[in-house]
Amino acid sequence: MRGAEEKITEAELEVMEVLWEGDGPLTLGEIKSALAERNGDTVKTLLRRLCAKGAAAQEKRQVYYYRPLVSREALGRYRTRKLIDKLYAGSARQMVAALVASDQLTGQDISELRTLLDSLDREGGG
Repeated sequence: MRGAEEKITEAELEVMEVLWEGDGPLTLGEIKSALAERNGDTVKTLLRRLCAKGAAAQEKRQVYYYRPLVSREALGRYRTRKLIDKLYAGSARQMVAALVASDQLTGQDISELRTLLDSLDREGGG
């Protein structure tokens, strides 16, 4: 499924957000309602593309139902890796340093990061 993450466009991401928020497979009508500002034909096209890329699946019942095949977390990890590679030459440390230097992290964020890093050190993962 790794290939699907890299192929999802920003417009398709909006459809994926609706699929992730659903309590199960959603019909085209339900997806269109959630994306009321978009043209219905556009939503159908985006869904077709997501299915072709392996990011979503379509199931025929009385009508078609759609569900995500790529999780929000998997897409987040993929996009974070790409961002770090592109902007920080693959250095997560440089990215965090940039966030700190530009006051993008609150004191609570920094405290939570310290706790996370300390727990990884104790587990041998850091």
